[in-house]
Amino acid sequence: MGDIIKDEVLGELEYNKYVWVRSMDKTLYGSDVVIRVLVQDENQEGILDVQRKAYQTYLENEEKYINEAPKYILDYYKWNFEEIDRVVYLEPEDQKDTITEKALFVMCKVYFLQIARDGSFGWVFGCSWIERRGFVVLLSEEEPRILMNRDEFRYLHKMNDKTFGLLVHDVANSWKGLTKHSFFGVEENLVIELEGSVEDTITEAQKKAYAEYLEKEEEHFKAFIEVLRATMVTETALPKTLYIDKEGNYGWICYIPWFDKYTGVLLSEETPLIFKNTNLLLKYRKRNNPVVMEDFNDEYSHGNVFVWGEETIICVEKKTHSLEEMLPLIQKLIAFLNKEKDAFVKALIDDGMLALAEEWVSSCEDEAEDSTKERRGYMVDDETAVYLPISEKDFAASLEFDTIDISYDEEAEDISAHIFINCDPDYFADHSIEVYMDSKGNIDVIGLAG
Repeated sequence: MGDIIKDEVLGELEYNKYVWVRSMDKTLYGSDVVIRVLVQDENQEGILDVQRKAYQTYLENEEKYINEAPKYILDYYKWNFEEIDRVVYLEPEDQKDTITEKALFVMCKVYFLQIARDGSFGWVFGCSWIERRGFVVLLSEEEPRILMNRDEFRYLHKMNDKTFGLLVHDVANSWKGLTKHSFFGVEENLVIELEGSVEDTITEAQKKAYAEYLEKEEEHFKAFIEVLRATMVTETALPKTLYIDKEGNYGWICYIPWFDKYTGVLLSEETPLIFKNTNLLLKYRKRNNPVVMEDFNDEYSHGNVFVWGEETIICVEKKTHSLEEMLPLIQKLIAFLNKEKDAFVKALIDDGMLALAEEWVSSCEDEAEDSTKERRGYMVDDETAVYLPISEKDFAASLEFDTIDISYDEEAEDISAHIFINCDPDYFADHSIEVYMDSKGNIDVIGLAG
């Protein structure tokens, strides 16, 4: 048992792991619940007046919070629906367009009223789609706010910025705000995420980037759709977060159905660049060349470069010339790969790699559960269903560079690349497509390796 105190406002509380705790019985959203009041005090220095005032404010406005919170939780549910749908079974009444308040509160319930050291307070919800940590409805602001990570509330830092409004610092390395935008004719939430530690202020580059984004938002969206069409992808993609780094590079984090995951879309360059991995957007830095010396771990050997929006291993053969001498030729070769993706994909298809992928997939032992005579589906990697025929757009979207081995002649006048490409889904069962490309961009498909 921990220490027990009797506070004149909060009543009798017991100290337990960084918080003072008491329980209160409530009826919320059709259910009788026991809510535990958690008053933050990590060093057991005592309850602060600002926390007592926060509790009084909560009691005075409790009915208002009960009436207002469901709208924000429904927004949160719809905002994260694709992710929720992947981890739990949802009934017909739980779908994005049909979910009701009653159905929602079957899946999630209030467990805690948490009061932070600075007087911020909110409900902590447990729910069926998030194990252990839940989410927070921050009630102490002028407008209720959802914190998707409970730890954001536990270590809450806030900033009111003239450009971005209220920002909350998460436990990683960014400030987060919230705004509304419409991309498909329906108003949706858009999270604003700004790179920076809790000690950092918002940079002028970030403010300038946001002003540019607002001016070009519609233009960016049209250009993004054009890039999707150019890569033979026709499905829609919904921006969820606008990320801006300290240097003013910015882009969206989107949910894209054909990847069944979130992806990064760089917007601050002339043409949108799609990353399959959101981390690549978060670590992107603007550069004039696709390859720089800093990409390599040492003067020769291995490095990492961006090809088709993916980080790819590059290996340079060590001869008589330094990497610095060879860099212009390497830059030219990688720039050609990025510019001529369509021609590269066409060469693979013309050489029969798409037909071979269908042959390998059809040899899988397990069929997809919804496979039919008209639409055969097979399980690759025992977890991914692939349906035949494989379209050219799906084949193009599956390609991921694994390694690029660079060779050059003794005079350092000619350069070539030995390239290994993987597929996701894994059509070729842990085998890579092996390709040779010379300095003029001629492509020779060797076959499968591995």
